[in-house]
Amino acid sequence: MPSKIARRVTVALTLASATRDYWLSVFPAVRNEIRRLRRRARSLSRAEPRWVAIDNLSAESGNLEGAAAFAAFIPRSYRDRVVRAQVAFQAAYDYVDSLAELPCAASVTNARGLHCALVVALSPGAPHLDYYAHHIYREDDGYLIELIDTCRDAISRLPSYPLVAEAARANARRIVAYQSRVNLVSAQGCMAFARWANNQTPGETDLQWWEAAAACGSSIAVFALLAAAADPGLTRSSVDTIEAIYWPWAGALHTLLDSLIDRAEDKATGQNSLITHYGSSQEMAVRMKLIATEAFRRANAVGVEHRLILAGMTSLYLSDERAWLPDTRVTTEGVLSTLGALAAPTMLILRIRRLTRRLS
Repeated sequence: MPSKIARRVTVALTLASATRDYWLSVFPAVRNEIRRLRRRARSLSRAEPRWVAIDNLSAESGNLEGAAAFAAFIPRSYRDRVVRAQVAFQAAYDYVDSLAELPCAASVTNARGLHCALVVALSPGAPHLDYYAHHIYREDDGYLIELIDTCRDAISRLPSYPLVAEAARANARRIVAYQSRVNLVSAQGCMAFARWANNQTPGETDLQWWEAAAACGSSIAVFALLAAAADPGLTRSSVDTIEAIYWPWAGALHTLLDSLIDRAEDKATGQNSLITHYGSSQEMAVRMKLIATEAFRRANAVGVEHRLILAGMTSLYLSDERAWLPDTRVTTEGVLSTLGALAAPTMLILRIRRLTRRLS
């Protein structure tokens, strides 16, 4: 069995290699994709979808960069395909989510119709649906369909996509169900939302209903599976093991951290915030640390790359100054402690990235 020092050296070397590959190979590819999508968005004839698309590509660029982080750990020969698929999928998610949140478009049927695009994006060869059937704006010059087809074209050329396809689509269907409900909680109360989330909670876990709902809303499992599809030697057993890291544990952590840093904004705008269901700041800190601990335990058992991905995702949120406000600090410190020795380097990298983004 490798010694503790040997394991730390392996993690350090893998982190250094992944950081190099991300900034020199993955990040430029992501920025190229964003520039391409921004040019396409600017060409849209209708003002509403045009500005939604452009705003998302700017405001949510961190989501797109994070989505592609998995590509730093895959063979270089498949890296561009995975980056293109992951950026297109996340861009589609951000786009339909923003369309569904427009005041004139708030309905279960509209949210479901728009978000069904995510399932089709993971289904090469499937017919397109009428995504705008219940939306006030019926035309976006084919922008959403292009995002879907970009993702489908890329994943169809990954050697092991057939092995991950059903698991990826299952996670996308959870996103559809979550997004069809979460934006109407404020208007209709949370009883129906809670009943649905309870039914989604895996029986072997002790997750609270809002923690299970958080896992349903996360796209991180999809990105892990798309990256795994670049491995020609992937097995069904490996797919199950990888998915078990992200659904529900890392997925729940992902969405809860997003809710944590958006806490003040959600309160000001009246948006539903999952973390408000915790009885106290102390309960939130204990529960989110528990979820983070379980996610990292599972990641450690599979491979160092998944541990590094989770450390990067966690640091992406905790490097935000909003994570260190008085009412969130205890939770932030507890979650950060689960990163162990990875906390310092990953937080440094993400803080530098935040600074450079602000300066640019």
